[in-house]
Amino acid sequence: MILGLTGGYCTGKSTAAAVLQDEGWTIVDVDALGHRALELSAIAVADILGPQVLGPDGRPDRRAIGAIVFADPRLLERYEAVVHPAMNALVADAVAGAGDRVCVDAALLYRLPVVGDCDAIIEIRTSLVVRLFRAWFRDGLGPLPALARIARQRQLWAAGNRFDGVRYVVWNRGDRGGLERRLHNVIKSIFSARGLN
Repeated sequence: MILGLTGGYCTGKSTAAAVLQDEGWTIVDVDALGHRALELSAIAVADILGPQVLGPDGRPDRRAIGAIVFADPRLLERYEAVVHPAMNALVADAVAGAGDRVCVDAALLYRLPVVGDCDAIIEIRTSLVVRLFRAWFRDGLGPLPALARIARQRQLWAAGNRFDGVRYVVWNRGDRGGLERRLHNVIKSIFSARGLN
């Protein structure tokens, strides 16, 4: 079974992934594979964005890249046209080798080809207040930068609302125990619907 896991900035998706891993799911971390794809595409990315996006060691400077591409939608599109095919290939390979219970953990899940392979998707949500607190506590971001990050993901959730596959929304109320119970119930429902134990 291939399970998709997604959620917006500071909703607790990483905690949900850790819970599922503890329950025996193999996690395919698309963010980590995206970093690997960027490393593999460093020269092509520098050709698009300029040599300043590479550090002294020749490795991509993700912070510098983010500052450039998020300020210019055309550059973001060109950047993604280089990095995303490499990332999608890495994801496909990871899923193929992951066994019979694999969870694809991706904030961008609804935009990726692997979404079509998912038997079900779990979308993690939480309140805006909790997200703002987490952004401050975890990333040191004030309310305005955090709201800007949240707003940039709005199109993803519009895509989620158009998704015609099996999707479960799980609310993260900030306590891991409660999140574990809600995830367990959703997994049980997914298995039951498919006639599995």
